[in-house]
Amino acid sequence: MKKVKQNTETGRTYGGESAADRLARQRRQFMDAGLELFGTIGYRATTVRMLCKQAGLIDRYFYKTFHDTEDLLVEVYTEAVDQIKDKVILAIAEAADLGNPELQINAGLDAFFTAYENARVARVCWLEVLGVSPRIDALYTSRIQDFGDLLLLQGKAIKPSWSLPEEETRITGIALVGAIIQSAMQWLLDDYRSPRAALVNANSRLIRSLLESGQ
Repeated sequence: MKKVKQNTETGRTYGGESAADRLARQRRQFMDAGLELFGTIGYRATTVRMLCKQAGLIDRYFYKTFHDTEDLLVEVYTEAVDQIKDKVILAIAEAADLGNPELQINAGLDAFFTAYENARVARVCWLEVLGVSPRIDALYTSRIQDFGDLLLLQGKAIKPSWSLPEEETRITGIALVGAIIQSAMQWLLDDYRSPRAALVNANSRLIRSLLESGQ
């Protein structure tokens, strides 16, 4: 197999790989390295040198894409949360065809907790992003709000008669997402001792209670 030269300085093609493809591949290698190291030894213990060794690349390629390790953490965290959100939305949509609101709730929760059975993803999303910087705090808060909005949007679709005031609805949604996240975090810290079904059932009960009160 012809060896691909790692050169992103020009737009020339080497070994059938364009400059854009090389840059995308290198970025992917660093993203994978970030998830592995942030999710095992932790963000604060990870250095650029360690990321380069894990990715099999030199630091020059790291700095072509990321300013520092915090930039990489932002990208790794954002990608993980986006993928989980997409899986939750898809699971809810597929369950909607069955016409049973409880099945929709359970399907969404099962997709959520299935994603967090990956301990590296769980650690990055619930532990390593906490207290890093104001920038990361703001990102984390915005993604919690996104999940709260998603939860309430689905809840209102299931229960069109929802009539709580908007501000109370918003705060309730954030509080409920916080409860779900805390149970996911504890699940990780307990080394996944509880069966996933137990977390789905417990949090489904919370969501159903919210829907019953929203009138």
